[in-house]
Amino acid sequence: MASRDGHELILEDRWNPRVLRGFQWYVRRLLRKRFFAVRTSRSGLPSADVWRSHEGPLLLLLNHSSWWDPILLAFLQGVWCPDRRVLAAMDRVQLERFTIFRRMGVFGIDPDDPASLPAMVDHVHQTVMREPRSLVMLTPQGRFTDVREPMRLRPGAAAVAARLPNVRAVSLSLEYPFWLDAKPEVLLRFCDVHSPEVSSTAAWQRTLTAAMQANADALAAESIARDPMRFDTIVGGGAAQVNPFYDAWLRLTGRGTAIDESGRAHRGRGGAS
Repeated sequence: MASRDGHELILEDRWNPRVLRGFQWYVRRLLRKRFFAVRTSRSGLPSADVWRSHEGPLLLLLNHSSWWDPILLAFLQGVWCPDRRVLAAMDRVQLERFTIFRRMGVFGIDPDDPASLPAMVDHVHQTVMREPRSLVMLTPQGRFTDVREPMRLRPGAAAVAARLPNVRAVSLSLEYPFWLDAKPEVLLRFCDVHSPEVSSTAAWQRTLTAAMQANADALAAESIARDPMRFDTIVGGGAAQVNPFYDAWLRLTGRGTAIDESGRAHRGRGGAS
């Protein structure tokens, strides 16, 4: 791998699908424990189609608002496309702390070093040439950002997209809102990113920015609506929980544990609040 001043520009991954499968088993249990539900929007691209139908490389681009993002991505690969080889970029400093991710297809770069960009593009291209059905997962914002911030993308994802033959690019928007349970939700929405007429880094940059912003806006509207019927539930989504003993008492007395706001819209506007 290319180096500068004796320093490797890419901390290469050590792909081991068995390690990833073991991690996915753990993550499913963790998601059930920490979140009320993991849901994918019905208004977006059907989830299974994203992962299975395309015979070439799949480039998955997501907003980056949470520590949970890479963990969730590892889980989703096991749900929809366990046959795809994973390749994902991560800040090299962080990857050196969490080295287990290298065995799950994660390679390290220095996002602030300009020399890392061509090295990353070469690394992804070489891997995809060896394994054409690779799943390449990138966070083009290059840092943690609030979901309400406008999309400002670094050029790495656009450069990768322009280099990969027969690539299908997909935007994944993520939010982690609190609805009516003590635990937060995980909300997902997929949308296709249509290839620009001219496959250049500049053209892909404009296309990716517009697609990711539109997808984030659509998911934000559904998050604000707080309507689980707009989503398919992947994990969880049962009765809301308060406390194990109190929940049991509510069930014994014929009362549910969830907060019920279903009738509020029909009660008129004469209330105190």
